[in-house]
Order: sequence, then structure tokens, then C-alpha cells
Amino acid sequence: MFYEPIWEYEGFTLVKRPDTPNYFIYWRPGSGRRALRYSTRTSDLDAARRKLIEFASRRGIVRKKQAPESVLLLDVLCDYYERKIRPEGKSMTCVKVSLKYLTAFCERDGIRYVAEFDLTVQERFIAWRRETMLRRGYSASNGTINRDLSVIKAATRWMWKQGRLESAPHVELLPSPPPRDRFLRVHEVRRLLDACEQPHLRLYVMLALHTLQRPIAIYGLRVEQVDLAWNRIDFLPPGTVQTKKRRPVIPITPSLRPHLERAIQESRTGYVLEYRGRPMRTVRLAFTKACRRAELEKVTPYVLRHTGATLMAAAGVPIWQIAGMLGHSEVRTTEIYAKHHPDFLLDASRALETLFGSGTAVGNGGAPGAEASLPAPGTGDSGAR
Repeated sequence: MFYEPIWEYEGFTLVKRPDTPNYFIYWRPGSGRRALRYSTRTSDLDAARRKLIEFASRRGIVRKKQAPESVLLLDVLCDYYERKIRPEGKSMTCVKVSLKYLTAFCERDGIRYVAEFDLTVQERFIAWRRETMLRRGYSASNGTINRDLSVIKAATRWMWKQGRLESAPHVELLPSPPPRDRFLRVHEVRRLLDACEQPHLRLYVMLALHTLQRPIAIYGLRVEQVDLAWNRIDFLPPGTVQTKKRRPVIPITPSLRPHLERAIQESRTGYVLEYRGRPMRTVRLAFTKACRRAELEKVTPYVLRHTGATLMAAAGVPIWQIAGMLGHSEVRTTEIYAKHHPDFLLDASRALETLFGSGTAVGNGGAPGAEASLPAPGTGDSGAR
């Protein structure tokens, strides 16, 4: 019987099998011993999580912490990926790329144990990673290097929190690069859509523009997450919980609906986005070729998400609605997109015009009575500091 891992806690794994809606607790009582399973007798994920924690606490498993000088770094990375990233269904592609380069560097420089990845080694890794990116024609940005370093940081801290590592090394991240502000204008969007010659690529672009979701959420979208009767898409897969990168429920636009209906009818694997009978994992190559045909530069699949949010803000859509579609907090959305809104700082701008415009004391050379609209000194407004 196939068991799908859902969540892990203290050596116990919450699993599910296809013949029952209930969750099971899966664990091995000792090295080399047969795995055991225990039914939680509930199909509610939160309730199953609570039962697993209670079950683990009753068993009272105590792990011996290991010194970072005796724990292999590559073992930590592999364990983190298999037991943390894969079961939680996070962005596995990015982590796998980072693991590839981290493994290559460790083998090249002979880095074996966790304790060896100190600040000096981190500087060597940063220099080597920049060199590899420049050699392949990339910009060698701090963001890519920070992603790799963050995997090391998260993996070692995860093992430390589990009580399996005495301490985690300090990982120094580089200064974050400024956010990219590249977005497509409406005429550029039309050119891109015209350049999408393959149906699966056009479907991806339509989904990205009409839902504003991240690429990984679009690739993982299954047929059962699309509710045509209620005209909405739930981007949170069944049986999973929300993370910081929220996956919201999005209404289906009239232009997107026929594309979804056709994709659902033709789906062979249960996924909305397919290519040659298999679920799509990336459209980067086909997307890059379409951008060349459309004569668009510096455009990646992720730019479509930024494009939709930016153009909605410019069209006057309330920031809270844009935040809801993006899965961002309203504060975060305001920081990025409020500057494109037609009402951006409008009241502040009008107040400055009233105070200092052509009809005020400052603007008319000090005409009699004009200064009356300005606050008098010492009346409670101490001025800008």
C-alpha cells in the first residue's frame, strides 16, 4: 500500500493512503526494525497533526545531539530535502538547484562536516558561485547566492531545532538586491500572447496573467482545484496548509474560462498544465523563445505576476484586492505596488500644493494675507525633522 508523506514531527510522519480519508502516523521504533503505522481516526489535517504531536510526546523519544564537527554537511542537506521540503510540497526546483551547486562546491573544496562551513568557507563559496554564473552568462546577483546560502542555513537550523545537532553555523547572507521593476505594458502582453505558438505555453501565460500566481502554484494546479460551477480556482492543494507564500482562491475570468475547460477535458494526468501527456514542470525554454519572437527583453515567467499586479494598480484597483490575489499582506503589496496607483500619495501632493503652490505665500512672493494658511510658530506643529 502506498503511503503519501504529509507532515513530520520528532521522527514521526503523518501519512495518507488512497483507500481511506483518514491520516496515519508512521514511524520506525529502532534501526533496522519494521516500520509501524497507527491510525489517527480523523480526516481533518489539523486534528491529525495534534494527535501526532500528542502521540510523539507520550512516546518520549529523546535524540542524542551531535556535534557539528561529526555531522556530514551533505547528509544534513539530503535529510532536509527528503524529510522537510519534499513532504511539505515546497518549491523543490529551487532547492534542488541550490543543492546541486552546494554539493559540487563541497566536493571540490573537500568540505565534509557542518562545522567546516564557517565564514571563510562561505566567502570562498560566494566567489566560486559568482564565477560559475558569470561563466554561464548570468548576472551573478546576490539574490541567487543568498538562495543557496539560505538552504544551508535552513537545513542546519532545522536539524538543530529537531535536537539532532548541538549548534548550527552562522551563515552570513549578502545584501539583498533591489527588487526588479520590469513589467510588461499592455501592448507587450498582446505581443507575447501572439508569440505563444504552443497551446501549453499560451495556457500558462493566460493562467499567470489572470490569476497572478507564482509559477510553482500554476505547475502544481490539479483539475479538482478548479471549480467551474462556482467559477473559482483554489490554488491551495487539498490536504496541505498555508505557508508564508499563501495560495489564495481566485475567481475565473471570462477570457480564462474556455482555456481551463479545454485543459480539464483533455487532461490525462489530473494536472491542468500538461505537455505531451505529462505534467509541466517548467516553461522557461518555450517562454524564452516566445519572448524572442515578441522582441521582449529581460522577461521571465515570474514577470507575468508582477505585470498583472502593476497594471491592476495603475488601473485603480484597490490595494487590498491586489494583495488578496497575490497572497501578500496588504502592507507588503503597498510597498511594491502603491506607487503605480493613480491615487498614490494624492492627498499629500494636494496638501503640498495648498501649502506651497502658486497661490500661497511661498509661491506668490509673500502676498499680504497668504501666510494665514500656514501654521503659526509654536502652535503645536514642530515642522519636519
